[in-house]
Amino acid sequence: MSKAEQMMKDWLQHRNVLEELLELIDDEHIDFKPWADAMSLGELALHVAGWNDVFVSMVKTEKLSVPDIPKCETMADVRKAVKDFTEKTKATYEMFTDTELEAENSSSHPKLQGPKKRYLTAMYDHEIHHKGQLFMYARMVGVKDVPFFR
Repeated sequence: MSKAEQMMKDWLQHRNVLEELLELIDDEHIDFKPWADAMSLGELALHVAGWNDVFVSMVKTEKLSVPDIPKCETMADVRKAVKDFTEKTKATYEMFTDTELEAENSSSHPKLQGPKKRYLTAMYDHEIHHKGQLFMYARMVGVKDVPFFR
């Protein structure tokens, strides 16, 4: 298995758990915020999925562009949008070669400079960070049995 395939497999383990977690959340909680200025539960799920697609696209494009996040009225809408982003991100990921991931990137951000695989490491960390928040949100709205984290 190539390094690119292994990295995608590791990421998908986290994304699949995110999708499982979202299945446990009812429509009444889509706008839940633990504090006034927080992203709502639905917004946070979409943020993870949309921005992770940006990170993975940067390996090919080197461009940071704001994701097109759809407006969602129900948790079913959120779940569908997350699944759509997952498929799009996975399709991009599947095009990577190990050589491409080791190529130097052109990032001006000091923590991203180096091989292009750093974009994927940042994406992975981003997913884990916000998935942890979503686990807390889920508990706060009454979800009792959450999936295993990975």
